[in-house]
Amino acid sequence: MKVITRGQVWRNLRGLGLVGLMTIAAMGNQPSAIAQPRLNCDNPQSQSEMNACAGQRWEATDRELNRIYQALIPQLSNSRRQQLVTAQRAWITFRDSECAFYSSLAEGGSMQPMLRSGCLSNLTEIRNSELYQYRRGQIPPAQGQSYQSADNRLNAIYQQVMKELSGERKEQLRTAQLDWIQYRDSLCAFERSGGGNAGFNICQSRLTEVRTKQLEYHLEDSTL
Repeated sequence: MKVITRGQVWRNLRGLGLVGLMTIAAMGNQPSAIAQPRLNCDNPQSQSEMNACAGQRWEATDRELNRIYQALIPQLSNSRRQQLVTAQRAWITFRDSECAFYSSLAEGGSMQPMLRSGCLSNLTEIRNSELYQYRRGQIPPAQGQSYQSADNRLNAIYQQVMKELSGERKEQLRTAQLDWIQYRDSLCAFERSGGGNAGFNICQSRLTEVRTKQLEYHLEDSTL
C-alpha cells in the first residue's frame, strides 16, 4: 500500500492538486483586521500549522471571491444578474458537499481541517478565475474536447471511484455529483445568456473537464 505523508498532502493542496486545470495568481497577501499569528506557510512544521495556513489561504480566496462577485453584479442586466445569483448559490452548495466528501478522507482526524480548507481554496480559485473572465466580457475556454467525449470520460471515472468507496463516503460523493450537475446546468445557462449556444457548449465541456480531473484525484486517493 502506498503511504501518503502529511507533507505530501500539504504540497498537493498548495499546488492545486485537486483540480489542476484553472488557476489564478495567489491572493493571500491581504492584511487582516485582526492580527494573525506568524506562520511559516512555505514550510509548515506541524499539523496545527498546516491547518492554520490552509485556513488563512481559504480566507484570502473567499475574500477575493466576494470582492470580484460584488464588482461583477452591477455590470449585468437584471435577467443575467438573477442567473448569476442562481449559479452562485448552486456553486456554494456543490463546493460544500464536495469538500465534505474530500475531507472525509481524514474523518475525525487532525488532518481534516487542512483537507477541507485546501479543498475550499482550490474550488474558490477556479470560481474566481471564471468571475474575472466574466468581468472582461469573456467566456472561460475549454481544453478542446467535445462535450460528449468529456462526458463519457467523466462517467467512466465516476463509476470507477464509486466502486472503490463504501458506506457514507459513497453517499457523500453521490450528493456532491448531483450538486455539481445542478451547478453545471445553472452556470451554463448563465454563460449561454452571454455567449449563445457556443458559450453554452464551451461551458459544458469546460466544467466537465474540470470535474473529471477532480474525480481522477479522488480515484487516486481511494486506491492508496
